[in-house]
Amino acid sequence: MKSVKGFQFSGIHSGIKKENKDLALIYAPDGASFASVTTTNKFAAPGVHYTRAITKNETLLKAILVNSGNANALTGERGTQDILTLLRTLGEHINVKPTQGLALSTGIIGKFLPVGIMQEAMLKLTQSLTDNPESFATAIMTTDLVPKIVYHQWESEGETFSILGIAKGSGMIQPNMATMFSFILTDATIDSSTLRQMIPDIADKSFNAISVDGDASTNDSFLLLASNKKAQITAKNLADFQTELTNVAIQLAQKIVRDGEGATKFVEVRILCAKTVSEARKMFQAIATSPLVKTAWFGQNPNFGRILCTIGKLDTSLDPEIVDLQLGPHYVVKQGAAVDTPKSLLDTYMQQPDLCITVTLHQGDACFTGWTTDLSYDYVKINAEYN
Repeated sequence: MKSVKGFQFSGIHSGIKKENKDLALIYAPDGASFASVTTTNKFAAPGVHYTRAITKNETLLKAILVNSGNANALTGERGTQDILTLLRTLGEHINVKPTQGLALSTGIIGKFLPVGIMQEAMLKLTQSLTDNPESFATAIMTTDLVPKIVYHQWESEGETFSILGIAKGSGMIQPNMATMFSFILTDATIDSSTLRQMIPDIADKSFNAISVDGDASTNDSFLLLASNKKAQITAKNLADFQTELTNVAIQLAQKIVRDGEGATKFVEVRILCAKTVSEARKMFQAIATSPLVKTAWFGQNPNFGRILCTIGKLDTSLDPEIVDLQLGPHYVVKQGAAVDTPKSLLDTYMQQPDLCITVTLHQGDACFTGWTTDLSYDYVKINAEYN
């Protein structure tokens, strides 16, 4: 696995979980420019509030401590104090102050962190630091089946830049900022202020364009870090650089959807020719969170009426008499009326693991593309038993 200069990684089993890795660290010894976006959930966890405060007041970050198995959410002031305690302990082993670090958590909501266990594991965690991000990616997983890593190199103005993306997420997915956890790291030289201008748009085109089950976590966080080890990003290549970061974010977002809890289908939903992006996004979210639609996908049922019903209930400017709907390459509705497409073709198409649903509104130039899953028996089972 290739790495990004200026960052080190670690992931170990500390005892938060009965088994499997559960404590992870990203370390930037010389500090990194950074930006963040966090969940809009009003019950945001202490780690989210701390991240917001550090992002507001600091320009360099040295460490991101992450644990899985316990969300440190709905833990009040004690949750914040536990973060400070852990960051102070981390600072006894590596050169980082509490104001230079973050402590993020994922897992069961409503339980206090086992701080003593985590403190005891801190020496092992810091001694395990390497350039390889795989242990980190594994240690942040909860119901994920696979770690999610994207590595990309980009050449610009005679310099080769590295971009590394790491994410976790499988259920409780419909972020209103970013996603569960996502970390995108680069060796480019760029200041925190510029990263903070870029990150909302990157999130909107990637992590805000996915849904597994329509729920947004109390802990969702997306961090963008630059170690400043390579050449300066300039006004000349800034837009291209943002595009490269966005493409990595989209790949991570799609990996999350493909690993959706119980998912058997990866579904791209395209809303085309809408009046506004806002309306197009609203329609995507309605389709992507409809139990009727998602269970039809799971059953490989080409019940397109469910798709139109779920967007027809919205308060939008939609004109039903000019809407087209496609299942893959097959038109099933044109100008608001059903097309007599052979059911055998539709049945064959719905058996594929990757589906594409296209709704064309013929009302404007705005569009929105998002990614989602079906809703299976296994999703219900996983979440009925999760505790």
